[in-house]
Amino acid sequence: MNSSSKRPLVLLIASLVAHGMLADSLYAEPIYHPSGPQLTFGGMTHRQMTVSDMGNPAHPAGVPYPEGDNGIYGAGLSIGLGIEYDGNDNFFKLLDKLGEDGASVPGGDDGSGDSGEDGDTILPPLPPLDPDVQEKLDQLIKEVATAAALIGVSVTGLNAKAFISADVPVLISNDALGGAWTFGANLSVTTNLRGLNDPIKFDADLALENLRALYDTNTTVPVTYDLTGDVSVTVNPDGTTKFRFDNNSGVLTKAAQITEIGIGYSRKVWQRENNKVLVGVKPKYFDVGLSNTAIPISDIQNARDIFESLDKSNFKYEQDFGVDLGVIWSGKQYQLGATLTNLNEPDFHYPAHDLSSFTNPVIIQLVRESEKYVMERQLKLEGGLITSNGAWGINFGLDTNAVPDPMGDDYQWVSVGAGFASNSWWLPGARLGLRKNIAGTRLTYATAGVTVFNIINLDLAVTTDTIKVNDKTVPRGLIANLGVYMQF
Repeated sequence: MNSSSKRPLVLLIASLVAHGMLADSLYAEPIYHPSGPQLTFGGMTHRQMTVSDMGNPAHPAGVPYPEGDNGIYGAGLSIGLGIEYDGNDNFFKLLDKLGEDGASVPGGDDGSGDSGEDGDTILPPLPPLDPDVQEKLDQLIKEVATAAALIGVSVTGLNAKAFISADVPVLISNDALGGAWTFGANLSVTTNLRGLNDPIKFDADLALENLRALYDTNTTVPVTYDLTGDVSVTVNPDGTTKFRFDNNSGVLTKAAQITEIGIGYSRKVWQRENNKVLVGVKPKYFDVGLSNTAIPISDIQNARDIFESLDKSNFKYEQDFGVDLGVIWSGKQYQLGATLTNLNEPDFHYPAHDLSSFTNPVIIQLVRESEKYVMERQLKLEGGLITSNGAWGINFGLDTNAVPDPMGDDYQWVSVGAGFASNSWWLPGARLGLRKNIAGTRLTYATAGVTVFNIINLDLAVTTDTIKVNDKTVPRGLIANLGVYMQF
């Protein structure tokens, strides 16, 4: 079941992507962003398992009851946000350079009132023949070669993603119900800007030789000559010339809005002394809206063009169901667990791109292949050890296989986290950790978190890799989670 419509979306996120600002999180957590304290712990918490630890569907059955009670109830509210860069800001520097130099891309004007055809990049006119023609030709070829290189470099590795999400988890666990029931409703929004690179094969020496020959050309009508690669030159009757790049490099923008509603059930199926086995299942309903736009670099005058393309995006909405399974072996001072997410692998489709501005079959095929999103099956393993008094613990997490997110980036986390859990409302709990995506971007995050008053969790993650943005060194990734969880 699907429908296409233009729905209002917080497209402020699109601006955040393009400008390199912030914007993510979630209870049925996105693979690119672990929710709540799991951002630091990397899996199950080591003692005070709460409503925030329901990534494994078996977890809720292990939440301990208060002494003397036969049940426990909990609810929470959490938000999260983050950003990841995989590339550089050369793309926007290129746009700035074109504007500063007076050059333009298709649809623009070179200052003489004559703009180029679609797919062409206009460069300054060839200077008239004079005694210094060789020096001017050399300089002109240098500028052409630089522009060609900038186009390639600007989109190579360009991949900026911003995300934001919010969720409301609820836990109802009572002996009379035969186990623990959970309800989770969440909304996540992700936007992405990715470069499409169509390499320019430009031979400066050969182009220079061809240009020298053009000075002896007498024409009564404009004549266009191929130089090398994607570069051509048009000679006008008055002797002026204009260079053009016919190139399919560009930018692919995507946005995804995912609403997920899940109802989970878990229970204890075996126990002997301090050892017990918990199992859980969580059916999920998805309402997924996807949007994408492919823009040739020749159609981009400035960053505003990208914002406008996102703002005018039409979202294609589809609905489907999924299911997660979980199992936990719990001992007095240790715990091992496994989760199988998206057992049935639901799939969703982006709207078909308008690729009329592209001619390179490789680029076209690359874009077409990005128009389907499959929530692939993933097996997650986790384990934790605690001290005899339960105050200190260490936790491990490992995804056994990589899976893509809606933007097409692969994620496979391996993580470790350690921390102190406080019983006192005035003494904060604290935790530290590391997590690495061993697929896709391969970014490593240093993580830290605190629990205040036993109900407020704040967790932060920052990449160990950095990147240059506007000539400033910043981390390639930032994530923040803030949540309030209560039990009664």
